[in-house]
Amino acid sequence: MILTGHWIDNEWSLKHAVIAFQRLPYPHTGDEIQRATFKILKEFSIATKALAITIDNGANQVSAMNKLSTKLLQELKVNFNVLRCGAHTIALVVNAGLSKFKSIIDQVRSLVVEIRKSPKKEQEFSSLAQNLNIKYIKLIRDVKTRWNSTYSMLETFLKNKAIINAIISLNKDFENYSLTENQWKEIDLMCDFLRPFYEFTVEMSGSEYPTLGMLLLFLDHLLEHLITTTQDTESPAWIKDIAKEMKLKFDLVSNNLNNSAAYLTLILDPRYKMQIVPNNIDIEMAKDALLTEFNSYQILLEREKSEEETNTLPMAEKKKLGMMELILQKKKKSNNLQFHNEVDEYLAIPVESQIIDPCKWWGEHKMQYPILAKIAREYICIPATSVPSEQSFSKSGELISKRRNRLGDRAIEACMCLNSWIAILDN
Repeated sequence: MILTGHWIDNEWSLKHAVIAFQRLPYPHTGDEIQRATFKILKEFSIATKALAITIDNGANQVSAMNKLSTKLLQELKVNFNVLRCGAHTIALVVNAGLSKFKSIIDQVRSLVVEIRKSPKKEQEFSSLAQNLNIKYIKLIRDVKTRWNSTYSMLETFLKNKAIINAIISLNKDFENYSLTENQWKEIDLMCDFLRPFYEFTVEMSGSEYPTLGMLLLFLDHLLEHLITTTQDTESPAWIKDIAKEMKLKFDLVSNNLNNSAAYLTLILDPRYKMQIVPNNIDIEMAKDALLTEFNSYQILLEREKSEEETNTLPMAEKKKLGMMELILQKKKKSNNLQFHNEVDEYLAIPVESQIIDPCKWWGEHKMQYPILAKIAREYICIPATSVPSEQSFSKSGELISKRRNRLGDRAIEACMCLNSWIAILDN
């Protein structure tokens, strides 16, 4: 089980690190995952500080995090958000469409495997490209658990069309893999159709920049793309059928990604705010969500401030204060109108350029919007996908090898965590 932490540091830079890399004993039930996660949060003293967790769509993970959310609320009075991975959710949508394109995908994969399984054949392929004075782009074989690798396989295959047709006509070993011109056109159309979903997956899989604020905008764009394709009179029937199948799946699973944390992060991203929002978002409802969160932070900050002021008074001074003065000292609040003006002022100014860093922007404006900056600091760092954890799992393959296959669980976790933490110190 891998847990990565994401936060904005005192320099207003987005950071992330592996905080747990542990073997989870069988059975991997929701209760076991919940207990293990809660233990990690307590060990790092962040059980009351963690705002959200992003997980994939596994039933046991969903069950575990819902139970953890309930536990944190009941025992520690912490509102803990559970978010589904945007990349996993869109993968479900795309796979619903790829199933209808399976025959051509299988044919492409077979040829790619045939070429790549032999260094001699791959060299022959590369030499032919040089003789034809055509740039050869290395063919990619897809991984069935990652749909975007299937897109990459189709795209590189399409870019090598001239070389592939040439080698099929010259080498009898490849003649059974011949594609008709109509099949080439279908691959081209499929790549054009899938490109927005591929770009979504790439953009949302980043961990060096904020992603959750863009999530709802990307989802709105993908939905519009599906609807446009189904209604396009020039699109062939087969691509419309694929778009319809994906639209059905999209409607079924996309609600998992619509949550208050995503709304707040979108509004708190100075590049979008409430001036660039998806069509299906109720603007007033979104603003109410921001005001509700704002009021909660305002009350909390005022309470902390009052406690600090009271605690700093000498005991003799505290005794001089009457009961009413103490009550007023603790309950003192600033003018609500002033704070609401903070929200209104932020929402009224124009959106920022796409090239700005939202984290740095809030760092530069924290004096102007003190409470909003605190909220933004906690929400903007939430990742839209669980890809950072999966990348850490993939990286562990570099550590656990044939030569180092007897490392204990604690040694593996120590190596993975230290490697991640040293990278932060180096930066």
